[in-house]
Amino acid sequence: MSTDNANVESAAAVLIEAGFETLTDEMVGRLTQAASQGLDMLDDLQRHHISEVLPLVGELAASGDLARLARLARLVGAAEDALTDDLVTRLVGLASQTMTVLDHVTRVDDGRYARIWERLEERLTPALVDRTLKALPPLLDLFECVAASGVLPDVAKGSKRLQEELAQAPHPGGGLAGLWTLLKDADNQRVLQALLFYGRRVLNIEGASAKATGSR
Repeated sequence: MSTDNANVESAAAVLIEAGFETLTDEMVGRLTQAASQGLDMLDDLQRHHISEVLPLVGELAASGDLARLARLARLVGAAEDALTDDLVTRLVGLASQTMTVLDHVTRVDDGRYARIWERLEERLTPALVDRTLKALPPLLDLFECVAASGVLPDVAKGSKRLQEELAQAPHPGGGLAGLWTLLKDADNQRVLQALLFYGRRVLNIEGASAKATGSR
């Protein structure tokens, strides 16, 4: 379909006229404000050399470091929300004790601690840091599961009770007779049974007795 210049100019004039009729004072004000803000933003970006920053941001996004920084920022924000006056006081006390210990170490250092730090610096490679950062979320999830299960208080109480009972218990006589006496006790057999079950679950071992029980 052929068109001449007169028809094109007429259609353009009609389109422009319709656009002017559609524009209101409020729309013109908003468009002017948006254009002004856009120019201010471009000027600000130009003054802060954003063209030099964009390649660095691209590298961070490609390597995944930008996502790690975002997660770290969320972690810091959550820590700030969780901080209370009591917790801050305890942290300050811990920091003071740590500084005291470091001062003592530096005063009595005979070269051993310097060698330890040198070995740590040699082993602290970027690959090790990356593996540590990847292993941190599963460790935090595991700690939350253990804390929610209530096992830690039971372990602490059991350890305290164990120390008290060991301090009061008589020393074993030794030999096969003493071992036989321990094995004859029903409570000791229960403890051995619990340890065996725990070992099976950790090593994913299904013994013949377990298979026979499951088949029934």
